[in-house]
Amino acid sequence: MKKVSAILAITFLVIALIYSNFMNKTMQQHKILSIDKIESTEGSSDEFQTRVYYQVSTDKGAYHIRTAGFNAAPQCAGIKKDSTYTLVTRGVNIPFIGIYPCIIEIKE
Repeated sequence: MKKVSAILAITFLVIALIYSNFMNKTMQQHKILSIDKIESTEGSSDEFQTRVYYQVSTDKGAYHIRTAGFNAAPQCAGIKKDSTYTLVTRGVNIPFIGIYPCIIEIKE
């Protein structure tokens, strides 16, 4: 019975994380404080992968702009520091493990 309860709890947690990461769109006005391009390479010398994304710091928190994947919006990387934009974001904010909402659209 404990195994079934643990499996159900883990399944619920995974479904909740997927739902909150892909379904909760928000739109707010933000002032851009900084934008940094991050390139991280992972793997071995035989097979490696380079991940490129942008870390955006605003007056209301930190966000990512992904260049590949479901929440990708590389066209948003052209935002300027010290400018104000209405950002459409999707995702969850768990900064202590490096998970931030993704900017998926910019409305000026």
